[in-house]
Amino acid sequence: MEVHRELTDEEYRLFSERIARGLAEHPLKVLPQEHREQVAELLKQLGDVTFYHLLGIDPGSGAREVHDAYDRVARLVHPSHAKKVGLEGREEVLRLLFERVTRAYLTLSDIERRKVYDRDVGPVRWTALRTSRASKEEEALRCYEKARALSEAEDYHYAIELLRRSVSLSPRADAYGLLGILLAKNPQWLDSAVESLERAQEMGATEPGLGEALKEVREKIGKRD
Repeated sequence: MEVHRELTDEEYRLFSERIARGLAEHPLKVLPQEHREQVAELLKQLGDVTFYHLLGIDPGSGAREVHDAYDRVARLVHPSHAKKVGLEGREEVLRLLFERVTRAYLTLSDIERRKVYDRDVGPVRWTALRTSRASKEEEALRCYEKARALSEAEDYHYAIELLRRSVSLSPRADAYGLLGILLAKNPQWLDSAVESLERAQEMGATEPGLGEALKEVREKIGKRD
């Protein structure tokens, strides 16, 4: 069974249109800088990672996890975002990434193709994958904890940069919540603050005062507009 073939034009069109429709109905809620960083990281790893790594899942992930991961990553790298991520006029870069992500989905969502792929990749790559993911999560947590300490010392600018780094490495509800609260302290960043606070709520954040903070920021934006 062939698992390494390229996508046909028809396959690309069908998947691209499906993701585009989803984006139109439910726009991507990711801060522009975070979006650029995540796309850049995926592009940097493109030639040397497994399909599991590309989708951000473990080899033991089930069909639903594969589907959800594809939907998340495909929405992030869809070529329609070229201008937003600084690739206007170079849409082929995102097209290549979108094709690769879709190939990963088509392979891992099919039982027989997945068996062949797993056999070809081998156990050494799984070890590397788990190590890489663990390292990212550890670095994200370090950035978050340091940002909390800085925010308590009222060093907001550096704390915000660390939080942006944290969520780009490994999205966390608590990091998004704190990022939104700190962004709201600057009147020029209110829109970004709303995006972060909404993302925190969508991810199930339970920190007290988060809902009130979001309400206050929306009120400020309403008065501004």
